[in-house]
Amino acid sequence: MTRRSVYARSRRLGRAARGLARTTLFVFLTAAAGLPGPAFAQAIGELGEIAPTDPDARMLLEADQLVYDFDNKVVSAVGGVQIYYDGYTVTAAEVSYAQAQGRLIATGGVRIVEPDGNIITAESADLTDTFRDGFIESLNVQTVDRARFAANSASRQAGNVTVFSEGVYTACEPCKDDPRRPPLWQVKAKRIIHDKRARTVYYEHGSLEFFGVPVAYTPYFFHPDPTVKRKTGFLIPSIRQSAALGFGVTTPFFWNLAPNYDLTFSPTYFSRQGLLAEVEWRHRVLSGSYDVRVAGIFQQSPQAFNGLSGDRDSRGSIQTRGAFALSSQWTTGWDVTMTSDRTFGRDYSIRGATALDVPSTLYLTGMSERNYFDVRAYYFRVQRENTIEYDAITGAATVHDDQREQAVIHPVLDHNYIFGEPVLGGELRLDSNVTSLSRAASDRRTVPAIDYYNGVAGNFSRASTGASWQRTLIGAGGQVFTPFAYLKADLNWVNADNPLSGLPSDEFLSRAMPAFGLEYKWPFIATTSFLTQTFSPIAQIIVRPNEQHVGRLPNEDAQSLVFDDTILFARDKFSGYDRQEGGTRANLGVSYYAQFLNGWSVDALAGQSFQLAGTNSFAQTDMSLTGVGSGLDTDRSDYVGRVTVDSGRGISVTGRARFDEKDLTLERAEVSGTLARGRNSASLGYAYLEARPEQGILNDRREVAAAGVLAVSRTWSVSGGLTYDLENDSIIKHSVGLAYDDECFNLSATYSETLDRYSDIVTDKKVFVRFNLRTIGDTALTSSVN
Repeated sequence: MTRRSVYARSRRLGRAARGLARTTLFVFLTAAAGLPGPAFAQAIGELGEIAPTDPDARMLLEADQLVYDFDNKVVSAVGGVQIYYDGYTVTAAEVSYAQAQGRLIATGGVRIVEPDGNIITAESADLTDTFRDGFIESLNVQTVDRARFAANSASRQAGNVTVFSEGVYTACEPCKDDPRRPPLWQVKAKRIIHDKRARTVYYEHGSLEFFGVPVAYTPYFFHPDPTVKRKTGFLIPSIRQSAALGFGVTTPFFWNLAPNYDLTFSPTYFSRQGLLAEVEWRHRVLSGSYDVRVAGIFQQSPQAFNGLSGDRDSRGSIQTRGAFALSSQWTTGWDVTMTSDRTFGRDYSIRGATALDVPSTLYLTGMSERNYFDVRAYYFRVQRENTIEYDAITGAATVHDDQREQAVIHPVLDHNYIFGEPVLGGELRLDSNVTSLSRAASDRRTVPAIDYYNGVAGNFSRASTGASWQRTLIGAGGQVFTPFAYLKADLNWVNADNPLSGLPSDEFLSRAMPAFGLEYKWPFIATTSFLTQTFSPIAQIIVRPNEQHVGRLPNEDAQSLVFDDTILFARDKFSGYDRQEGGTRANLGVSYYAQFLNGWSVDALAGQSFQLAGTNSFAQTDMSLTGVGSGLDTDRSDYVGRVTVDSGRGISVTGRARFDEKDLTLERAEVSGTLARGRNSASLGYAYLEARPEQGILNDRREVAAAGVLAVSRTWSVSGGLTYDLENDSIIKHSVGLAYDDECFNLSATYSETLDRYSDIVTDKKVFVRFNLRTIGDTALTSSVN
């Protein structure tokens, strides 16, 4: 042992000696070298901007040897150096501290793991006496979200700015077969500056490369570093093009005013129409959040929309949403959209305003374990041109003002309550609804020899309440009996502004509908070595008086009636409160379920409904002709059935149909199939509806729709869709797409077209391209082609 060197024992001394070596080294660093307790670890920590969060943190160091040079005042840890300090781990072949020069040098496979998971590797690091600045060779930084920086050399300035010389940035994983192979994309720059305090990455003389081939160059640009979720700056631009608008470029700017509120400016310049200005304000408070989005343009060429609602100089929209918690059970909010004209949102693709009808609502909602309350006011903004109806016999045209024919709801209230304790051994619940609406113009339609109304001009209010009870009893042999009863009552004020509709001009009408019933099931189970089958007859009978005031009350919420297996055993087959099914009715059917050992299953249901006594509600016409031709308007209904075959491995086929009760003629049919295997998927659907002149359906309707996604490789996939009108031998709409998707890059391109005859406005062929560079951003190109 010489005077100039002191050696710590080798790790081969065993666990006890290793612990002694760690203790000796810590004492030597703090006492003999005169270095502050955590300074050695903090100095090494500056390689990755390690700033101690705990001033009392202790350092643990392991190494094969400790060498102290008394003459040159150099402390060295040599061989398999591991340093643990304040959540950080540092490993290297050798770490030396030269006290006289104030330099810390780490060499040989330097690796730092930060508390947040970031990993920094380098061949060597030479830090100054401040331990905040320094020079690092062959640096590689892997962030916690798998983004990577690399450079031949890097320097740290002011403790938080790292400058990479001849640097590279990418979010792609290295190739497993050949790590030296260029990633799918990377940004190369003469200098990359990463400012941790500003959380921004700057590039000087940078180029974007795909597979090592440069595709774009910029002298300067920047983006938030991968840890940033919100930061002031420009967002990735997007491109749009259409015949009416011209070529347009959107350059969004995000202004992060505070952690809980921000502004986004999204100006778009269209070569034909000029500047479209969009501004969005978002604000989050303790009890909720709200946002406001404003868009507007002074059109340079309004004649591009000649004859349409967009033929005007100025156009715009205001949208706002909000949701606030009043308590743990009560919330309130709004979602309001206002536009200057019918199709502004659709023509300019305003986010949240591209639907055919955009609802605006104000609401108050309360919810507990057994109690639900909701009150809402609705206004529907029609975003389509006025429709034209042609008389099937005379050919006369009728123009419908769809906005005036749309109802304003002010308001609709729903309340549901389920009693916690059983009543007469069963469940008792209360359901209430209050609806008030008005309409400026009647929506009158014509079918051969009769008119009907989707809506009538006037003011209408209804208050409804109902109590329902049911109890399930198990009888001998597994028989299931479910007695039930309900009572519905309502009060209606009808103030129609159209005497031809048959509705009174100013009258109060009340109704009540008591009902008693019983549902019966008897499941039979048969089991074999490969199959389990369940067969169950189902019978249901409901006794009640006739429906009141049919044709004298409006029907706004019960116009949707499709008789199939889903409502065969519904106790009231009308979809809303405005109609109440009356008379004594029996529903009969049988269900079958088979489960195979290999995972396949078959689920089926078939049945029929019978009007036993009283007046058949579905044979009585109201303002909307609901029930006519439904298959329920005769004493013996049509037959309905459904079969589902499921492989349990992603293949499923469902078919449902309705057959005439006299000759089993097919009246309605739907078949749908789905396939899902990994990234591959497909769907196929067929729909058939027999002509119903009394419902305005003069010809049979047959339509087939198909869609699918095929993965042609691990990253590439193709997609397509087609909807075809078999009756008119015409394509309704179709699309085709190509997509690339991996861990760092996404690209998709889609072409779609909807024929004009199936759309309310002239529809261009559209091309949509979108790509995303992970951690940097995404952009899109939308083009409409005449």
